Formats: sequence, structure tokens, C-alpha cells
Amino acid sequence: MKQSWTGRIVGALLGLLFFNPLTALIGFALGWYFVDKKRNDRAREQMQAGQAFTYSSQYSPNFELIRSTFRLMGYVARGAGRVNEAHINKAEQYMAMMQLDEDARRSAIEAFNQGKDGQLDLQREVGYLRQLAGGNFTIISYVLEIEVQLALADGRMEQGEYQRLLSIAALAGVAAAQMDRLIRIRTAEMQFEQAARAFRERGFGGFGPGAGGAYGSYDHAGSQQGGSQGGYQASADDLNHAYEILGVTADTPFEEIKKNHKRLMLKYHPDRLASQGLPPEMVRLYTQKAQDIQAAFDLIKKARGE
Repeated sequence: MKQSWTGRIVGALLGLLFFNPLTALIGFALGWYFVDKKRNDRAREQMQAGQAFTYSSQYSPNFELIRSTFRLMGYVARGAGRVNEAHINKAEQYMAMMQLDEDARRSAIEAFNQGKDGQLDLQREVGYLRQLAGGNFTIISYVLEIEVQLALADGRMEQGEYQRLLSIAALAGVAAAQMDRLIRIRTAEMQFEQAARAFRERGFGGFGPGAGGAYGSYDHAGSQQGGSQGGYQASADDLNHAYEILGVTADTPFEEIKKNHKRLMLKYHPDRLASQGLPPEMVRLYTQKAQDIQAAFDLIKKARGE
């Protein structure tokens, strides 16, 4: 994992302005504590989270985390009253993305069935999940995202599924408001995907290598030209979904929107996820999420004339 030294270097240089080795040392220490330590801890958490869902064998420590995730998937799916085909397909999709072999798939299916049979001790299960995560909140965040996607697999969320998601979140130490935000974002992503695809296809924004840098970019001049040729025009709903995806509102200052965009792209950019050890199939899943995040930002930027 690449370490951040920015805080220490800047702190030491500022300390040297006083021509005193002691102040340089103090600046170095402060730079580590207030800048580099947080950045490196966050990078380490993200790398561990990526590796947590990389299956190697049923005897690897992370397979218990995978089994716990599938037990919770079964529990959430049963909240709809019955487990439907969309739930099963989504579970199968995750098995494929995690590259589970035949024996591991049977074990994951068994875990899913344990979750939906009505006998799951939820408090114990989530406690076990937290133990397996080892205090890494990024792992918990990924698990919650998986559970939300499972609940919305059929395009809607039943009240029972919603209540079960809130119960899992509460036991995992996640506020109901934060869980609601995850659900809103995923719902907005689903509603936005078609519009975002049309938006990208008509040249209103790029993503990936050669599309304007590490995180993709928005070519304002190019977009204006496309618009003058009768390109895609976003609806008010599209714009609202774009704000939801970035976790902001129409009243949010653009500088804050840019910060949220960068933060989300750092989390979901496929190159970064691949470097953290996430399986290629899961990287492809989050590539779509990253594309939607980029398209949402492009749309907001165009709407605001930035």
C-alpha cells in the first residue's frame, strides 16, 4: 500500500521556516497525526475491504465473512414475504463476482437458506460480522450496500425488507439516517442508469482512461457543442437523481459537490478497486457505479453552467 507523506513533508517544511530543527520535528509529527495517519488508515481499510471479498478457499478467514453476508442476504430477502427470483438471481450474481467454486457456492447457498428460514439470531449474526470485520467500517459499508442491492433486486423495496435493513444497520452501529441514504442512493442509481447511459452515449461526459484523467472529466465546450446539436436534455427527475447519487441537494454549493464527487470516485474507481484486490467481477460491478457517479457529476455541472 502506497503511504501518504504529504502531511509530514509539509509540516517539516513549515517548521523549518523558523530555522529550528525542533519546530521541524514538531511539524513533521503534526503532519503525520492530522493528515498522513488518517489518509493511510483510510487506504488500509479500503484495501482490507477489497481483499475481504476475494475468495481463495473455504478455509480462508474471509470466507466466514462471505457466509455471514449471504446469511444476511437471506434474512433481508425473506422480509419481502417470500424469496423471489430476483433475489435469487442477485445472490447468484454475487457468487459469480466473488468467484466462488462449486463447494463454496453450496456453502453460500446454505448460508442464504439459513438466513431466510426464520431462525436467524440477528443480534448474534451482526455481532459476528462486526467481529470478522475487525473494526473496519469500510467492510461493513460494503456488506450494507450488498444487502440494499439484494432488497432492491426486483425494483422495489417491501416494508419488511426495509425494516430488516434498519435492524441490521442499528446492530452494526450505523444510524437509520445513514441507512436511508444508502437506500435512496441505490434507488436513484437504478432510476438514473438509463438516463446516464443516454447521457454518456451522446457525448455529455467521459469516463475511464483517455476520457480526461484519473477520474474522468467533463468537457464543457464539447458538451455545449453537443447540446446545440440537439443532444440529450436532462429532465428535472434526472437532475434530482444525479444529486441523490452524489449525496447532495440542489442547494449544495458546487465546490462541495466537487468534493463529494472526488470522494466517491476515490472509493469506486475501478483501477483503485483492482489495486485493492477486489475480484474482476466485483470491479466490473462497481465500474457501472463509478460511471453513474461520473455521469451524475457531468449532468449537474452542465445544468449549473460550470
